[in-house]
Order: sequence, then C-alpha cells, then structure tokens
Amino acid sequence: MWRYVRGRMLGKRTRWAFVGLAAVILSSQLFLPPITGLADQGDFRRVIGRFGFIGADQSARFGFLARTYIKDAHSRLYEYEQTTSEYVFVGAAVLLNKLVSKDGNLDITMVGLVHVLAFLYAFYLLLAATATLRAAPLIWFLALLVLTDAGRATFWNSFYAEPASCIFFLLLAAESIPICRTGEVSAAQAARWALWAFLWIFAKPVNTPEGLLLLLFAFRLRSWGISTAARRAAIAGAALIAVAIVSNVATLPKVHEWSTIYDEVFLSILPESKTPASDAQALGLPVEWVKYSGTGAWSPGTNLEQGVVTGVIGKQVTNLSVLKFYLLHPTRIWRHAKRMLPVAFSLRPEWCGNFERSSGMPALGKSQAFSVWSAIHDHVLTPIGKPILIALMLCPFVCIAAWFRWRDHRRFLEFFGLLGACCLIAFLVAICGDAWDNVKHLFLFNLLLDAWLVTLIAFLFQRARKVLYGI
Repeated sequence: MWRYVRGRMLGKRTRWAFVGLAAVILSSQLFLPPITGLADQGDFRRVIGRFGFIGADQSARFGFLARTYIKDAHSRLYEYEQTTSEYVFVGAAVLLNKLVSKDGNLDITMVGLVHVLAFLYAFYLLLAATATLRAAPLIWFLALLVLTDAGRATFWNSFYAEPASCIFFLLLAAESIPICRTGEVSAAQAARWALWAFLWIFAKPVNTPEGLLLLLFAFRLRSWGISTAARRAAIAGAALIAVAIVSNVATLPKVHEWSTIYDEVFLSILPESKTPASDAQALGLPVEWVKYSGTGAWSPGTNLEQGVVTGVIGKQVTNLSVLKFYLLHPTRIWRHAKRMLPVAFSLRPEWCGNFERSSGMPALGKSQAFSVWSAIHDHVLTPIGKPILIALMLCPFVCIAAWFRWRDHRRFLEFFGLLGACCLIAFLVAICGDAWDNVKHLFLFNLLLDAWLVTLIAFLFQRARKVLYGI
C-alpha cells in the first residue's frame, strides 16, 4: 500500500501540485484582501532606502503594515545600511514595478510577489531533491505545513532580510541532499552549493557564525569531488564563503554594533545578574552605570549616546568583551537561555502587526489563517524547550559516535550534525548578540530547527520502516 501511495505522490505532476498548493496558500495570505505582511519596526529603510523609496505612511510603524512606498530624495540611512543578498529580490521588485506602476509608487506586494516566486522555485527543487526518499510524502507534507505558515509567509510582504535567509537556505538544503545521498560532488554541484551558501551568509550579519562552519565544510566537500574540477570548485567555493564572512564583519554599521552591545549589557547581562556591580567591572563598565540596567539602546532613559561619545560603548565594552564575559561565565548563557525560552520558539514577531490600517484590524493584530505550525511552536515546542536545546547540544557528538557505527549513513550524519550545530549557534548568537526584538532575531534559529526536526522525523520514519518491514 505504501509503495502505491508513494509512487503516486512522487511523480512530477504531484510535485507541481504541491507547488501549486503552496502558491494558493501564500497568495490567499499575501495578495487577497485583507493582505498580510509585517509592519516596519524601523529596519525597512535599511533595505528599501537604497532604492530611493520610503513608506508613504510613517505613522504605520509597528502596529500596521504600510503598503505604499514613494520616491524620496532623502530615503537613505547611510549609517545604518549594510549590503545584503536581499537586494536581489528588492531590486527585482523595483525593476518589475517600473513596468506595472502608473504613478511610480511601489506596492509592498510587488516585493512579496518576487519573494513568493523565488520561494516556489526553491520549494520545487527541495521536493525534487527528496523525491527518491522513502519518507518523501511525509517530508513534502511537513515542508508545506512549515513553510507556508503565517509566521513565515508574512515576512514575504516586508523589506526585512529574513526572506533572503529563508530562500537561500532552502536552495542550499536542496543542493545538499543529493550530495548527502551519493557522497560525491560534481564541479557544478560544488559551485551551486557554494553560491547558495554565500548568498545565505550574505543575507544578514547574524548568519556569519554559521558561515564559519560552512567554510570548513567546503573543504570536506573537496574530498568528495569526483574530478579535479570538482575539487577546485570546492576550494573556490570556500574562498567565496570567506568573502561573505569578511564582508559581513567589515561592513557592519557602527551604530548597529553599538546598539547591540548596549542592549546585551543593559537588557540582559545586568538585569539577570545577582552581582551587577561585579559584572559591570568584569565587562569594563563604570560601576555607576549599573543604574541604566533595564534600558535599551532606543528606549527612554538610554545612555547609549554618552556611552559612544565617552568610548565606554564600542571601545571599553565591545562585542569581544561581551563574548569573553559569556565564555568565562558559561552558566550565565544557560540562565539567559532559560529566560528566553518562553519566546524562543515563537514565529510571530511581537512588535509587528500583520494588517493594513484600512483593514479594520487592531494595531499589532496577527493573522490566524494558516497558523497551525505557529501554534505547534507555541504549544508543543515551547514547553519542551530545554530538552530541545540539550538535544541540539548533543547532536554533533551523537553524529560523530554514530559515524563510526553506521557506514551507510556517514554522509547523512555529517550533514545532520552540521545542521544541528548551525541551529545551536543561531540560537546562541540571537540571544547573546542582542537583547531586543528577540523573536525576529530568532527567525534563523527556528528555520534551522524546523529543518532539523523534519530531517530527524524523516530519518526515524525510514529506520522504523526498515526495522519493521525490511524496506
């Protein structure tokens, strides 16, 4: 029976049916009234400003989705901008808009359309890459449920960089699966793998630490090369990934660096401390500044400006000193992680509404359509947050131990271990790299976690079938 169902499901027509269903679900959320998306919490101009547009209704920030963007000579925020692979999609939307717009204004659904088309392409490649797996029907259903959920779909109608993180990760995953299955890599595969890795890392600076793991893994791909050209492509790919890493670090806006340092110190380390004065000294912070504990970089009562002017923030207290503090106080990482667990698995940024003001929905209103996976995150994953984090910490070690036992699954174990390590790093970077807008910053963690969970479920399903039925 299973072979019949699987055979019926895995044909090309069925793959297109899944893609079509994804298109219908996304279109109903993003393009049919009342459209949904994510409100601007201040970051839109960091992306769309470079293309000369600004929101027509600046008062719609946070609470409501602003749909129309107008040309403005002063759209740029030079001190906040950082080049991102999200420009690929926004640039395409701006070019497309020139063909369809009568007044020159840019509708946010234009970038939503570009995002959706790119996503559907990546989704199809992911389905094709998994078509030969015994658990393919299960994988396809879960992928549809996970990737069309409102918690992810609303990002498509936005000018955040998260869509680039999602799309290029899916392309990287689709490229990795055939390599994982065969244990070999051609020159074309190595080149595509490196390109998707480069664009994924280049989406956001927060993706940089994962880039370090991919850089090392590119050298592992070299040993799987089926030809000299493939091995050279893997080395060239490693160099390309290194370019993305260096670029992310070198071009990080200073104001962003200062604000994240301030937030982590005054919204996380000091408020959670049992001895704030001692921790302030350990960080190189004047003890009298403990009184600013609980203030954020952009909140009332902040001391960010004085901190930057005096050099306390950015010179005395830096990202490296914050990292050093956590490394010397590992229990503080766990304490902070436990504090973040109530929101860590949420897919819905708390600061951003999903609807236009004209929809009649309340400010900060959230779409409840197609939100099953968001509910699973909130009501199933959140209560078991600690076991999940422990499983992620153990994952690389379990994979290493299993690598010596299961010769037939070595490539899978290497990729799965890499995925688990990237997921854990994404969590640590999100919670220890900034202490504001945590749900949005945890977007990558939750994307990787979902990929990790679906992969684990599919693997266990296939192992169970083999044990029970011998197939």
